[in-house]
Amino acid sequence: MIRRLTRPWAALILLLVGAAVTALYLIPDNFLALTVAQLQDLPGQGAALRARILAHGPLAPLLFILIQAAQVVVAPIPGEASGILGGYLFGTWPGFLYSSLGLTLGSALAFAGGRLLTAFFSQHFRDTSIYHRFNHLISQGDFVVPFVLFLLPGFPKDSLCYLLGMSTMPWPVYLFITGVGRMPGTLLLSVQGAEAGAGNWLHLAGITLVSLALVVPCLLYRHRLLELLSRRASPLAPEDTGHE
Repeated sequence: MIRRLTRPWAALILLLVGAAVTALYLIPDNFLALTVAQLQDLPGQGAALRARILAHGPLAPLLFILIQAAQVVVAPIPGEASGILGGYLFGTWPGFLYSSLGLTLGSALAFAGGRLLTAFFSQHFRDTSIYHRFNHLISQGDFVVPFVLFLLPGFPKDSLCYLLGMSTMPWPVYLFITGVGRMPGTLLLSVQGAEAGAGNWLHLAGITLVSLALVVPCLLYRHRLLELLSRRASPLAPEDTGHE
């Protein structure tokens, strides 16, 4: 069982990770910095990114899996773009498989980070809105609510991975929830990428409209959805039950 780190060790680890990521961005033309820049401009830089990754031959799937894992752990990497990239590089089903493996790996790392840094995060982020918003959802032992949150498009799933690491959720349950819960969105992004890679622009437009029809309502009503889920997660207070 992973032991919780003390505050000085947690701060040191955060400092080292932050320094490593900063160094990667400061080093010119390194793989991570170029990948992030091209993902942020996927319509214009997609062909160059595709050629650069596929140039690694048999290692290309592994590189993409690591990119997907990193986008869960490192905020600047856009998740939707990397999901589309999988289908664009490898086609629908291989892209879906590699994306799922990378997302599961990254989610496991984020969950482990939450486990290790529980004391640090709870002390330093207890007053933030995201901590208050999700804390009650992960403290009741209700695993249905996090699963629904992973299913919802547009929801900050990467932050949820860290927060679930601070809960009492068992590893097998978490891996099932994050693995299965991400699949519908991952498949949809892979299909979009595959259609773009094949130049099927009419199909891509139709799939994009379907995606918008799913994502936009979730974004517009995410606070209401979260409130409904919060009510489900929160047990009734004694005065609400009708009993003394």
